[in-house]
Amino acid sequence: MLQRIQSVLLLLSAIALGVFLSTNLWTSQTATGEVIVNPYHVLVTQGGLSSFSQDIFYIAVMAALAIVLAIFTIFQYKNRIRQMLFVALNSLLIGAAVAVGVYHVKYDGMSVEGAGEGNFDIGIYAGFAALALNWLANRFIKKDEKLVKSADRMR
Repeated sequence: MLQRIQSVLLLLSAIALGVFLSTNLWTSQTATGEVIVNPYHVLVTQGGLSSFSQDIFYIAVMAALAIVLAIFTIFQYKNRIRQMLFVALNSLLIGAAVAVGVYHVKYDGMSVEGAGEGNFDIGIYAGFAALALNWLANRFIKKDEKLVKSADRMR
């Protein structure tokens, strides 16, 4: 049924991934400009002009696939085993997107001369929240499956 808690958690996970896609992961102020890392590119600006840009759109592709898979998984409520499989696959996609995003922050963003530590923005936290919500959804799906199996034994 669509009103189950795991459906709500999967929807919240998809929304969190939407926030992940639409906000910056990390920003830092340098002496002459700014360094921005988001799911689409690493951008270094100096004096209002882009001095370096590296496309990392594959992070956005993984997150978009995870959104589609989360929404598709909501409608698989009649087959909980398949739903658990899709949630596990979604966890891999979300985890890979967040991990690659953190990698680019560490090795592309922080390595810019004068970038320093910088600040993690809401995008990175939304990615971790999506991962946690996906994990919780899996727990509730397993709980439902266990309840159904115990009810079948009693009949």
